[in-house]
Amino acid sequence: MDRLQNLRESLKDKDNIILAFSGGLDSTFLAYLLKDWGKRFTAVTVDNGLLLDLESIKGEAEALGVDHRILEVDVLSERNFQDNTTERCYFCKKMIISRLKEFQAEEGYDWIMDATNTSDLKDYRAGMVALKEEGILSPLLDAGITKEDILELSREFGLKTKPPESCMATRIQPYDRIHRRDIARIREVEREVRALGFATLRARKHKELLRFQFLATEMEHALGEREKIREIGKAHGFQFVVLDLEPYPFEYLEYL
Repeated sequence: MDRLQNLRESLKDKDNIILAFSGGLDSTFLAYLLKDWGKRFTAVTVDNGLLLDLESIKGEAEALGVDHRILEVDVLSERNFQDNTTERCYFCKKMIISRLKEFQAEEGYDWIMDATNTSDLKDYRAGMVALKEEGILSPLLDAGITKEDILELSREFGLKTKPPESCMATRIQPYDRIHRRDIARIREVEREVRALGFATLRARKHKELLRFQFLATEMEHALGEREKIREIGKAHGFQFVVLDLEPYPFEYLEYL
């Protein structure tokens, strides 16, 4: 694939790297390539209080056999982030990058990069503005690599392909203030419902209503488990618990 060769060529003079690592498909793919191409790098996860499952991220790094560090930043204490506007991701990304740059200065790394790709340009993402402002490298994007490319190549390389796990802040209705307690209880709800046998899901808060979204391939299972799902939501203090009959929009189901 020409784009993969372009990526390798663009990285030939890049070494001693911090890779922003979420454990998701894109950053796992880039970590695999950096290791395969003999690059010196550390996969760094910034725990901002909004990760679904930090232990799973640790597991992904361990499975890849890469050096992995975890840093912390308290995004949930930032008022601009709490306001939950369309610029929420910008403020979060700024804080994450600031922590990565601190770590870079402490440890003497030469580059910071992330796994943004061409498919991320389909929607407005305020966090990408912060990446550009702060000079973070996005080599997958620069090489024109798409999500489809990543999925196809990941399967070819024997990497696991799985649905994405987005930031927990996306579970709060836009412009409703983000509270630490709400993030914690939604995270626990999702863990408990996932344990019923779901590959992925979203539990979205609309005031005191909790709306569940499932993959199209898991809707029948969700309907069969609706009483257990309702009980879990109610147990965590939500007045109304509903199943969205429109499936979670994941356009790459054929790759799973």
